[in-house]
Amino acid sequence: MRGFFPILHIIAKVNVNTKYFFVGQVEGAFVQGIGFFTNEEYATNSDGLVIHDSTWTYKIPTVDTIPKQFNVELINSARDHKRVLSSKASGEPPLLLASSVHCAMREAIRAARKEFAGAGGSPLTFQMDVPATMPAVKELCGLDVVESFLKW
Repeated sequence: MRGFFPILHIIAKVNVNTKYFFVGQVEGAFVQGIGFFTNEEYATNSDGLVIHDSTWTYKIPTVDTIPKQFNVELINSARDHKRVLSSKASGEPPLLLASSVHCAMREAIRAARKEFAGAGGSPLTFQMDVPATMPAVKELCGLDVVESFLKW
């Protein structure tokens, strides 16, 4: 309700064919995807040039971004001979799997809007752009209504 969204548990199963594929690659790609979907917002000037020059203004994933429990299972299905052989295309699946975080956030926001809808009510369909930053999540939850229910 405050725009903070801890990720409690992730289970990732990745099909690989090399024993040298490290679990850390899956975890790293997934966390990179979380950053893309949640906080890597960058501003541009009128010429379209990115104006962020450091992590003071450009927010990257941090230790708080990593799921509290992160289970990775590497599957070697050697029977599929048409798949990419090696780790060249193995980073994309866990990167794209991070879209599940965006979907889960949408459902949590929908639940908050439903629970804290005032007399006028908040529509349960809404646009949630990428990245879904903390201020955007607060706004989508209807924080002005939510704060009246929170006990500090």
